[in-house]
Amino acid sequence: MIYFDSTKDNSIKLYDEKAKIDALDRAFGIVEFDTQGKIVTLNDNFLNLFGYTKEELIGFHHCKLLNKNDQSKHDIFWSRVLRGEIMSGEFRRINKFGMDVWINASYTQIKDNKGAVIGILKLAVDTTEKRNKEAYNKSRIDAIYRSQSVIEFDLDGHISYVNANYCKLSGYNPKKITGEHHSVLCPSEFTESPDYELFWNRLRNGEFISGKFERIGLGGRHFWIQASYNPIYDSDGKIFKITKYAYDISENIKMEKSLKMQHDISSIIANAQQNFLLNRNLPHACDQILDPILHLTDSEFGFIGIIQKQQDEVLLYIPSITNLSWNKDTKEWYENQKSTNNGLLFRNFDNLFGQVIKENVIVCTNDPESHSASKGTPPGHPKIKSFLGIPIRTNDTITGMIAIANRADGYHQDIIDALMPLVAMMGSLIHARKLEDERNIIEETLRFNAEHDFLTGLPNRNSFFQHTDKIFHSFNIASHPLNNNCLAIIDIDHFKKINDTYGHMAGDSILKQFSELLSNQFRDIDIFARIGGEEFIVLLKATSLPLSLKIIERCREIVENHIFKFDNSIIKVTFSAGVSQFSTAFKNVDEWARDADEKLYESKRKGRNNVS
Repeated sequence: MIYFDSTKDNSIKLYDEKAKIDALDRAFGIVEFDTQGKIVTLNDNFLNLFGYTKEELIGFHHCKLLNKNDQSKHDIFWSRVLRGEIMSGEFRRINKFGMDVWINASYTQIKDNKGAVIGILKLAVDTTEKRNKEAYNKSRIDAIYRSQSVIEFDLDGHISYVNANYCKLSGYNPKKITGEHHSVLCPSEFTESPDYELFWNRLRNGEFISGKFERIGLGGRHFWIQASYNPIYDSDGKIFKITKYAYDISENIKMEKSLKMQHDISSIIANAQQNFLLNRNLPHACDQILDPILHLTDSEFGFIGIIQKQQDEVLLYIPSITNLSWNKDTKEWYENQKSTNNGLLFRNFDNLFGQVIKENVIVCTNDPESHSASKGTPPGHPKIKSFLGIPIRTNDTITGMIAIANRADGYHQDIIDALMPLVAMMGSLIHARKLEDERNIIEETLRFNAEHDFLTGLPNRNSFFQHTDKIFHSFNIASHPLNNNCLAIIDIDHFKKINDTYGHMAGDSILKQFSELLSNQFRDIDIFARIGGEEFIVLLKATSLPLSLKIIERCREIVENHIFKFDNSIIKVTFSAGVSQFSTAFKNVDEWARDADEKLYESKRKGRNNVS
């Protein structure tokens, strides 16, 4: 503890200097070199930082703390120090165990009273709390004041001294800031909280406080410092001021936030990809992404949209959106859209987010009202104070977009850069879903084509007999008899004559018209198929033989009375049919169909245009 003799002006200065040295030694790792770069002395903080004992470092060259790459550049570095240049910044060094140590350090000349350089002082700070020991002399104080930001306060928190470095950091003129209260440099959420009064009470009670602090500079500019607040004692053992030593860590904090955001975004991406792989549900993946994005970017609301096309119209399908319904009408519209489309559909792109879609560009504005694309908001809609819209692309083609709005600090390039991996992932998911949908359509088409007649679109022979065979075997038991099921084979009369008279194109047209006409006469549970040429078959489920005969007879009459046309020709069409009721005597569907076929030929023997 240093005591201040208030009766001696010279002692005041000395005690003040000594108190400052004590404070500095508690806050920094300090090492002194001779002009050749050999270590002369150092403090415990420096030893703790690098893991050495004094015996292991004193007398050794500065290069002992450098990696091989930096050792090769040391001569140039040291010559600049000897020429009187102050070297400060972030440096990578090697500790006793060969591990990297990053320090914020300054290298400064130590001069004697004649101005001759007698050594070099190195000041180093890590990010942990430090206990500092006494500094050695006035030249160290001068070196620190030249390289660090220093500000002093009275016990009420008013600024009594500020050096040029702190003025540069905060943007204030020393005359303007001197006399102001410490609170002008702090965020209001801190100064208006009970913690702020507690902070100053701790200092007035002699507590040393160090750490990372957010501060406010001229014009409201935010910056971060690593600082130590040091109570200074007079000769009576009373605290008479607070001295703060600080250095700018704004870039470090910015990097930490960026790394955290990248980590959080990586987690969002991993979760979204995992969920998509499990259920292949793109809207669900969007829901999993939106809220974390809003939280991560401190945004008030937003949406994720996917481009869809209906004929020639471009739509923006919104599977995930913040519910902004602000009155009864918008709430009903929102609920109706969600229930009808499983999301919202936007068609109008003559607005702020529409510019993203129309021009395939990022739209970022912290003054939306003055943006050229802005058309305002509907009455009652929450005010948009800031907006960021990023297109989701696949091979440079826009496939969707992410929109977020109302971030308190606005949007800037760092936010955009951080979100781009997530945007790229969304592009991959949309593309994967599109490819899968296209593949499903192709597979469905192939399955349909394999099971259906190309000309009429009816099930083909293989499809009919496969399905009917399954029904035959599953219901051919006592508890599920097939007695009330009938099979009818239908054959267009004299179809060859139609082909020979009007041509095969006419024949194809008749087959399509015939198929469509009869399809409308059967139920969805019945199976109606084309089994070859002009021959058709139908399975009438849960239908007795008398009723089946009536149904097929009705079909015969409808066909007979129907006007079939091809080009300018009217073609007369009739058919013959045979109807067979299921019997347990049938061993398989083929036998059942053969029985229906025999009845068909009975109809033909009767002169055709008959049902038997």
